[in-house]
Amino acid sequence: MSNLVSAISVIIVCVGVAGLILKRNLLMKLLSLNIVNTATILFFVLVVYSPGDRAPIGTPGAGIQFADPLPQALVLTSIVINFGVLALSLLFTMVLVKRYHTLDLRKIEKFVKREFEEEGS
Repeated sequence: MSNLVSAISVIIVCVGVAGLILKRNLLMKLLSLNIVNTATILFFVLVVYSPGDRAPIGTPGAGIQFADPLPQALVLTSIVINFGVLALSLLFTMVLVKRYHTLDLRKIEKFVKREFEEEGS
């Protein structure tokens, strides 16, 4: 089961990376980046998961196995950071669309290059 889930998470990462490389639309690139982040979190959860673990609340008893809270805290922190990065990226994308009226990355690069050349001369 864990090999299947880890293979699925690797496939999801590959789909996200392919979207980052192949798509020209900025929103599709952000969606692909979010897919990569989600698959990475899935893989981290899979690595630290152990069936039968209990929440580390209370006193340890005989035969009770507690889950390690550190990976859980790191995954939660990763989710919050990914949300912040996505929100900031969407804000920058909105600014670019308002200025250049397109989501196509190549067109935006041409506009920026043209503006840079006009300022330089």
